[in-house]
Amino acid sequence: MFQTFTLRDDLEIQDTGAIEVELHMRDGIRRWCYFVTPTALAACGDWIEGTHIRIHYGAPHMIVVAGRLTEEIIGQALMHIASGGEIEKWSLPIQPEKRS
Repeated sequence: MFQTFTLRDDLEIQDTGAIEVELHMRDGIRRWCYFVTPTALAACGDWIEGTHIRIHYGAPHMIVVAGRLTEEIIGQALMHIASGGEIEKWSLPIQPEKRS
């Protein structure tokens, strides 16, 4: 379970890019994920050749929120994910796991 989190990006960029978040787990492990809005998805990503369509794939640590991102909304989203026991599934470790 995560204990706290730190925003790594200014929320002002949310319409054009992702907001990186560092999770501080209760066991001392740090994990990483990022939040993105539909507006940002339309503004970034790879173009599908011959189209004006962007594609995003292969990012299980991407969390999409359909609305304005605030620190409070990000915290509530993380709590929602953690309450289902899936915070480790939807984030990546950013330091080696501690050995017992």
